[in-house]
Amino acid sequence: MDTYETAVAHNSVVTAGTDPVLTTPFLVLGGTLPALAGISCRTTPGAPCAGILMLGPVTPERLAEALIEVPDPAVPIADFAGNQGLRCDFASERLDPAAIAAFRDLSTPIWRRLADLPFRAAHEDRAELTLLRIAYSRDAAIEASFAPDSSLLVDYRLLGRISVARQRLEALADLDLLRRHFFTRTHACGRCASARLHAYEACPACGSGNLVDEPIVHHYRCGCQAPESRFTNGRLLVCPKCRRELRHFGVDYGKPGIAVICRGCGAVEDEPVPNFACLDCAAVTPSADSSPTDWHHYDLTEEGIRALHDGRLPRLDIAPVLQRYGRAFSPREFSLLAGEALRVSRRYERPFALARLTVANIDQLRRELGPVAVDSAFRLAIDASVGLLRDSDFVTPDGPASMLIGFPETSAALAAKVLDRVKKEVAVVVAAPLEIAVTIAEGERASALLDYG
Repeated sequence: MDTYETAVAHNSVVTAGTDPVLTTPFLVLGGTLPALAGISCRTTPGAPCAGILMLGPVTPERLAEALIEVPDPAVPIADFAGNQGLRCDFASERLDPAAIAAFRDLSTPIWRRLADLPFRAAHEDRAELTLLRIAYSRDAAIEASFAPDSSLLVDYRLLGRISVARQRLEALADLDLLRRHFFTRTHACGRCASARLHAYEACPACGSGNLVDEPIVHHYRCGCQAPESRFTNGRLLVCPKCRRELRHFGVDYGKPGIAVICRGCGAVEDEPVPNFACLDCAAVTPSADSSPTDWHHYDLTEEGIRALHDGRLPRLDIAPVLQRYGRAFSPREFSLLAGEALRVSRRYERPFALARLTVANIDQLRRELGPVAVDSAFRLAIDASVGLLRDSDFVTPDGPASMLIGFPETSAALAAKVLDRVKKEVAVVVAAPLEIAVTIAEGERASALLDYG
């Protein structure tokens, strides 16, 4: 990894009074900080920074690496080297006190919003929460725009040109953390997947784009209909079928419509077919075979802001919640423990019960309340459920909204009483109307439930 250079902006350059950002360094990428009054530099990899200054050519990989290192990946970025396609809040051809001051002025409201909501994110959610944080700190929609030099044809300037931007934004919109607003639809080349396509009308017979529109001539007397060029004989119109001369429009003949004539193969068609020619690989893809992609602008929702406060995404998955408990095991470990308990039960005629708890109306609640609210209720329900179990009981996830519970030395009837208390406790501590379905089995039926699970 390259050495990071940081520059501290002082009052002689940025006259912001008591702005707290004056005590925080800038991270410099792509070059060496020039001699400039009021700015000093030191090497501090991974240290907090007020922003990033790109002083020379910076690759997308280099910037992505730096954003992983900094504690807050939503800090403002200034580009002084004409880098294209990278995330950037401010650009200037020169690095001087005036440019630094302009960058400061633009960044001040961003810094304030970042300070109002400190960055917290689980490791697996960092990339997605960074997108939400950028939208929040800039107080702006994440807007799509045309990018003719990109094979995708569309990018998000606020985020920079990253290949997975749309996938992550769509995933956040599916969780109701972002709100979509339609921008455009693109189509992809069947060979190289580029969206840089030239659309043209083609002959259905031979695929040529060498087409011409011609009036259709209808000879009333013999009923012949054909393109006008087939009736033309010098300055006269002569029917190609009966060889009679057509003299009077509306009496001898009419022109009921237009035909498309292919100059390549001579085919006459009512409608040409749309084709796409790829500007990158020159392949031709019929429009019916191209893959369409819808692009949207995205607004941050209240649910998105709540996710930023929580520092995690509402994934509605029981497994990571159960990991916090000592009685939770992987499905394989649970199967081994339950199998051994069943062997003991058979050999010594001791009771053993197995139960499955499932939130039956999770999809309905997600539609009605939103994924963030349901995720919070879901976690409270799991905490309440596991908290009422005994030290000898053990659990495992059994799908995103279901778990299996093993009850050693416990009959099905006694397990049912424990789970009845669980349902009552969940109803007390969780405001959302979770419907918990319970299946309990004992003995050989427990073995069948374990195999089914």
